[in-house]
Amino acid sequence: MNSLALSIDGLTVSFGAFKAIDNLSLTLDYGEIRAIIGPNGAGKTTLLDVITGKSSPRTGRVTLSGAGDLLAKSEPEIALSGVGRKFQKPSIFEALTVRENLRLATRARERSIFGEMVRHLEEREEEKIDSVLDTIDMVDADRRRAGELSHGQKQWLEIGMLLIQEPKVLLLDEPVAGMSDDETERTAALVKALRGPERALVVVEHDMSFVEEIADLVTVLHEGRLLVQGDMATVKSDPRVIEVYLGR
Repeated sequence: MNSLALSIDGLTVSFGAFKAIDNLSLTLDYGEIRAIIGPNGAGKTTLLDVITGKSSPRTGRVTLSGAGDLLAKSEPEIALSGVGRKFQKPSIFEALTVRENLRLATRARERSIFGEMVRHLEEREEEKIDSVLDTIDMVDADRRRAGELSHGQKQWLEIGMLLIQEPKVLLLDEPVAGMSDDETERTAALVKALRGPERALVVVEHDMSFVEEIADLVTVLHEGRLLVQGDMATVKSDPRVIEVYLGR
């Protein structure tokens, strides 16, 4: 039985009279890949914004295992608590190499002013970077400038930059948007490889073939509320989902 990673309870987010999220509750377990789908305006991005501290709800709680209520924390504090988010458009430094981007992402708060300790930490960081490069299948591209990478490689690099920070919960916002079929297939393999007993993943995506390939559980949002939740076969066959989303 997997342990609870993230709990969302009674979440309501309003923009004026409009409720972007309406009394939403759900849980996410470690070792799970959760897909969140739904039509435009369903509240998917708003949910990610609340989890990462970019938006504040009117009511509710968002609790991360071992870190307490995330709503009491700032955006940087939430990131340091173990929540990583990849936006649809990759946030990388295109003038730097792949390895230099990963170096920048490495946490530096443990560095010491003492030379030997600094060198030791640098060796550990390089080993960590090598491991991440292997995970995202970019070992041979580590000296390439990020601006020269394909769209898919830029997305994988940003995922790697998040992995450097060892997130407990990894949020991926439309990770395969604009990708070729081959890049989409490789991204599916990468996402599945990221599943682990100390990590949970949330994927917001419109590509239903990709969702079916990677998701353990699918949550369907509609007008800020939970419409249906289950495996992809259950979701695809539900008349409500067909009516508001898949049948469009």
